[in-house]
Amino acid sequence: MNSMPAAPHSPPIILTGARGCLAGVIARHFTTGGASVIRYSRTGGGEFRPLAELVSPAGPPPAGTLLHLAWSTLPFNAEQQPADTGAQDLELLERILRRCAAAPVRPHFIFFSSGGTVYGNAHGGRPSTEEDPCHPISRHGRATLAAEQLVQRFGREHGLSWTILRISNPYGFDLPLSRPQGIIPVALHCAWEGRPLTLWGDGTARKDFLHCTDFNQALGKIVERRLPGIFNVSSGHSHTIRELIALIEQATGCRLVTRHEPAHTWDVHDSLLDNSKLCAATGWRPVVPLAEGIRRVTAELGRP
Repeated sequence: MNSMPAAPHSPPIILTGARGCLAGVIARHFTTGGASVIRYSRTGGGEFRPLAELVSPAGPPPAGTLLHLAWSTLPFNAEQQPADTGAQDLELLERILRRCAAAPVRPHFIFFSSGGTVYGNAHGGRPSTEEDPCHPISRHGRATLAAEQLVQRFGREHGLSWTILRISNPYGFDLPLSRPQGIIPVALHCAWEGRPLTLWGDGTARKDFLHCTDFNQALGKIVERRLPGIFNVSSGHSHTIRELIALIEQATGCRLVTRHEPAHTWDVHDSLLDNSKLCAATGWRPVVPLAEGIRRVTAELGRP
């Protein structure tokens, strides 16, 4: 059964970082079900409200459910920046949390974390659970873990209800090719255009990929239940980059030429996420295997 948003009279869903590609997928999912989605972005305009309005005491108080996706750096970019990477994002997060804590009717706060970076490499080759210690090896991962700790502190000190989602690698939507993130759309365009695909390392790194349809179903159940706590949101199956490339070649009928660069020390090599806690709490199960998901996104994006 689909987990669709509640009826229009339900409390609104507030979405930060709303200009992002994943945020757009989420917004469409909830509005399709009749939910009211209020979108905030650092740059307002059109259907987007400025984030400055959300953090201002003069702005409307947040209510309902707040999905916090606003984050200014990616793992690759974070390594090119000063050691205080994430300070701006943490400051914004704290201001939003303070507004939530002071609201007459406090919203349920959902923080979009990164299961691929906060754990570091899988412990002993087994999938990481929410109870495992976090050993982030990148600046992005350390900043994200600090954000998780800030959310939990506001829960303890101010009684704010919260959920932290440690998400794997959602896919099934296009991304700007200029972004150093999202191997699936990049690889598809390389296959279609006959360009070499640049890989970090030898292709043996393992990642968990979650189709956006499965992700939206999980998120819908979490929002509906105002489910508290930390949850891995993943397919529960990891694949090597070599396996991913083979699936893309099958789906496109094109051979992918790869160009290898040295692996980065900050890039997680073995990312495996156990999703059993979320499955047990909600009854959710991911249903789109990677091969099927690749076929879907290949058809949806279409050959240029």
